[in-house]
Amino acid sequence: MANCTKLFLDFNKELEVTSSKIQKIKTARDNIKNKLVAHFENKSKYNLKGTWIQGSYKMGTMIRTKDDTCDLDLGVYFNQVDENVTSGTVMDQVFKAVEDVTSTTPSKKEKCIRIIYKGDFHIDLPIYHFNKEDHAHPNLATRNNGWNESDPKDFYIWFNDHSNLQQLKRIVRYLKAWSDNKKGKFPSGLAFSIWAVNHLVSNERDDIALYELLKEIKSDIDYSWYLEMPVVPYDNVCQKLTKEQKSNFSDAIESFIDDAKDAIESDNQLEASKLWQKHLGNKFPEGEDEDTDAKEALLRATSKSILSGSAYAQRSGRVSENTDGVKHKPHTNYGG
Repeated sequence: MANCTKLFLDFNKELEVTSSKIQKIKTARDNIKNKLVAHFENKSKYNLKGTWIQGSYKMGTMIRTKDDTCDLDLGVYFNQVDENVTSGTVMDQVFKAVEDVTSTTPSKKEKCIRIIYKGDFHIDLPIYHFNKEDHAHPNLATRNNGWNESDPKDFYIWFNDHSNLQQLKRIVRYLKAWSDNKKGKFPSGLAFSIWAVNHLVSNERDDIALYELLKEIKSDIDYSWYLEMPVVPYDNVCQKLTKEQKSNFSDAIESFIDDAKDAIESDNQLEASKLWQKHLGNKFPEGEDEDTDAKEALLRATSKSILSGSAYAQRSGRVSENTDGVKHKPHTNYGG
């Protein structure tokens, strides 16, 4: 079998957002915070508590897309909002606070204000009203449906409780890269995160762990497209997908599963890597044109022979246990 774990680890590094872009994001975040503080400082109907980074950046699953962009979720929290002020009005006030932070006018979404940094990244501002004395959970502002319970901090805690958190983060990033590489609407990164926590079985090989998870996701959607948010509001995170989008995703994941199986069973790492590239994109590195598993097995056997004192150097330069060669000197380097 072609072990592509190192290729996956290299791919994970390729998905990382550059340090220069991270610095731009941090600067943008600080500018937004300053704009919010200045805007709400003398508004008696609003008590601005502050901001909290959430979503993929906080969870460590953010990726650099094929277009070299990324996004940040920056929650805007109010301790108190006058009872006569609607959620839509609060969103309008936040919009006014940040409307000139870039040269591009922010977008008014149903559940956030989106600030666009053209060709670079965007920052979404979901808005919450949360007073611990009055609410068990934060209330998210929507443009047309009032305030709804939503708790990104609880989700962050739930996600981070996984027994193999680092592999979990990598697997979610691979799934998001797959989605980014394909045309058409896929389930959200949130959905991929929930499926991964629900079904990921740790494996020393990322390629096998991903393959097994893909099969579990396919089994789930074959049974039902209901995927419950594990914290409030406990809604179906796949409910907005259309019938056609669900069908397209089902076909895409079936194709991915078939190629992942062939890649894992392949004896040639280069051939296997091309199968992974078909779904994960050209950022996924090409492997060696050889049976890397057999090569690794030979190296392990050679190492064992040397350590045990049964190794002989052959005329070809190879080391084996064939006694026709010159006996290898005993190993004496035991560390210190």
